[in-house]
Amino acid sequence: MYILDKYISLKIIKGYLTILFAFIGLYVIVDLFSNLGSFLETKIPFNILVTYYFYSLLLIFLRVSPFSLLISTIYIFGRLNKSNEILGMRTFGLSALRISLVVLILSFVISSASLFIQERFLLTSQERVEEVKMKYIKKKKTFSQRRNITFRYQNMLFFVSRFIPYQRSLEEVIIFKEDNQGNITEKIVARKITYLKGIWVANEAISYKVNSQGKISDKPLYFKTKVIGLKEKPENLLIKRTALGEFLSLKDLKKEIHWLRKIKAYNILSNLTIQLHQKIVQPFSHFFLIIGALPFVLEIRKRKVALSSLGLGFIFSFLYYLIFSVSLALGKAGVLLPSLCAWTAPLFFLIAGISGLLLLR
Repeated sequence: MYILDKYISLKIIKGYLTILFAFIGLYVIVDLFSNLGSFLETKIPFNILVTYYFYSLLLIFLRVSPFSLLISTIYIFGRLNKSNEILGMRTFGLSALRISLVVLILSFVISSASLFIQERFLLTSQERVEEVKMKYIKKKKTFSQRRNITFRYQNMLFFVSRFIPYQRSLEEVIIFKEDNQGNITEKIVARKITYLKGIWVANEAISYKVNSQGKISDKPLYFKTKVIGLKEKPENLLIKRTALGEFLSLKDLKKEIHWLRKIKAYNILSNLTIQLHQKIVQPFSHFFLIIGALPFVLEIRKRKVALSSLGLGFIFSFLYYLIFSVSLALGKAGVLLPSLCAWTAPLFFLIAGISGLLLLR
């Protein structure tokens, strides 16, 4: 059985790597031609362009890898079916679940590796990508405003109505400060906070002292200007803080959620909870796509394998991401529980896949 597992896994890995490199190449080419006007206008040096795409590779990999593994699996099993090798395995007494066990293990390993890459390297690589964009590709005023953002810095939690990058300013800001024991001690409300000469300065700020019960304990203090102990530069805020969890690690997201629970910011808490589970689920889309497609894959008969593989790959990927996107939208609208909506598509594919494998004759 070890020989059979090795035979199937090697074929799938070779196909996966081939398709993966092809998709990454296509992605880069499409992106290059889409931004060619900007590159020529800014006269970006070639080595900087190489750096830009080099640090973009991790995000590209995470986006195309599940689809690459799915197509490779469909294609390889289609070839095995076409040459009657699947029939021979079944005749030998192997169940569909046993035949597909090796690819399930492989998909889980690749999913785990994707999670590791996402947590350890993705944020750093995207920071470098954003640095290149800001310095060489985009003009300052092309940055769009960011609305309703939240982020944590050291012992402060920021709620910002508007972040205007090219003005280096935050507008309509509420800041909560905590002590070493994690208790909220101060609330600051500022009309505008501007980054001036390496310092964030609040204009027209009001400070409230907060007691251990979370209630205002003293008269508010008014400041025409007040220095805020935020050390991040605006360009770092753009990628690190305003992504609302898109590139933050699970550890950082959990910290944000902990803070939001303490101050009972339930609207933002709901969105971050969805993003937390979304970041857990997405790397494992390899596994869920494969297990959902396997019952159909093992039924592929003698036909044009390459075309059927590509077609089935698109169908299953479209169905998975359609259910995933709709359930996320329902979660954000309050129809589904925030902790459940990201798992709707994975659970559907998991149940359908296992049921199909067990019932497959």
